[in-house]
Amino acid sequence: MLTLSQIILVVVVTILVILLVIFSIYIFRILEEVRKTLQKSNDMMDDMKRITKSVADPIEQASEFVTGLKKGAKLVELASNLIDKKKNVKK
Repeated sequence: MLTLSQIILVVVVTILVILLVIFSIYIFRILEEVRKTLQKSNDMMDDMKRITKSVADPIEQASEFVTGLKKGAKLVELASNLIDKKKNVKK
């Protein structure tokens, strides 16, 4: 026969096992939601990367264009200085 303490022990262990199963299911659901959230965050980061690239490319091209203009202006200035020197030498 089972004593009162054995019956209480079986009941307590059963309740603890049931609670453990319930908490485990709950934890797995939470982890699944975290996974979905991380996937959405990753998709958002990919979109941000595409957007920043589409904005940065024209700015980079404009910067290269301005750099080219500066180099061209320096070339014109150098040619102008050479022409002035030749005029001064002839005088």
